[in-house]
Parts: sequence; C-alpha cells; structure tokens
Amino acid sequence: MNAAPEAIAPEPARAAPASAELTIDVRGLNKHFGPRHVVKDFSLQVRRGEIYGFLGPNGSGKTTSIRMLCGLLTPDSGSGTCLGHDVIRETAAIKREVGYMTQRFSLWEDLTIRENLNFVARMYDMRHRRAAVDAALERLGLQSRADQLSGALSGGWKQRLSLAACLLHEPRLLLLDEPTAGVDPKARRDFWEEIHGLAASGLSVLVSTHYMDEAERCHRLAYIA
Repeated sequence: MNAAPEAIAPEPARAAPASAELTIDVRGLNKHFGPRHVVKDFSLQVRRGEIYGFLGPNGSGKTTSIRMLCGLLTPDSGSGTCLGHDVIRETAAIKREVGYMTQRFSLWEDLTIRENLNFVARMYDMRHRRAAVDAALERLGLQSRADQLSGALSGGWKQRLSLAACLLHEPRLLLLDEPTAGVDPKARRDFWEEIHGLAASGLSVLVSTHYMDEAERCHRLAYIA
C-alpha cells in the first residue's frame, strides 16, 4: 500500500494537444491469470503529445493493462494498436518504440549510473552510445553522480535514472507505472515538469498514479475499477 500523497500545490490544468493522431487505440482487451479475470474489456485512446492519467485502486489491473500495451503480456482477446503496431501480432516493434518505467526500481544496483545507461544503450543496439549516454546524463542532471553506484541513490535520484534509461532510445510513447511513489515532494515536482516538457515536444505519456494532485496535471484521465 502506498503512503498518503505529500502536500503539493497542484498546477493549473494544461490544455491537451490539438493533434488527433492516436498513439494508443485499443478496444475490448481482456486478460486472465488462471480463473481470475484481471482486466475486463479494457479500451483506451491516447493522442500524440498527450499526458493521460490512469487511476484505480491497488489490484484493479493498471499494471497488467500497461504491460499489454507495451507488448510484455499478450491479451486473451480484444484488438488495437500501439504506435501503429498491432498489440497482439507486433509486440517486438512496440517494445522498440516504447519507454516503460516500472513501479519498482528495475536497473542494476551494483552498476554505476553511467554503466546502467550504457548497458541499456547496448540492449537497444544504439549507435553512438557514448554520446547518447552523455546527453541523457546532462538532460536529467545526473552528470555529477555518473560514477555513483545506483544502489546508493535516494528514491528521487533512482527515479531520474529510470527516466533517463526510458528516454535513452528516443521512444515515441512513455508508459509510467506509479513513477513517483515513495519520492519526496521536490522530486515529484521536478519529475512532472520534465514530463510536461516531453509532452510539449510531441511525446505521448500514459501515467498511472494514486495521487489526485498529479491527476490534475494530466490532460485527460481514465479510471479502472
């Protein structure tokens, strides 16, 4: 169970992008784990450059839904596309164009920040890896800690590193699964400033959250029961 949200003065709602291009367009997705019907008839449309908030209680299926969108889980039924790729037949193509930030820190704690980013760049077989890693370190303000072990970082710095890793291969869509849980108010505020900057540049963002002040910063919201 996540802690209660910290008190942060919400920003005024920002206008959604005018573009009608759909980054996510899925209908009637279902997922079972044994006898449990975890996600039932899930439908969602997210436009390019939009920050879409995804709310719901623990156990409602938010993480499972996100994993179906990014190709990590195959829906039992339903149809649709993510970044123009079929969510059932073209999952490998989706994975190459999506940045997915999990609930828990999922990088290697016994590697430094730079080593983690270099490893991720190698996984994506990126050209000019060193330049890409240097640019990511600068963008997220990680240069001064580049040689620090990731396991020694605070929650806020781990969050920055995770976001840097998600952005390294220049994805067209960010899927953020409760990305600010357990971090301090300033880190949360800085994180959302970065997210709005990314959306303004045309990146689409689907973000799940328990925090209502964060929900107010999204362009549109969906609630899963």
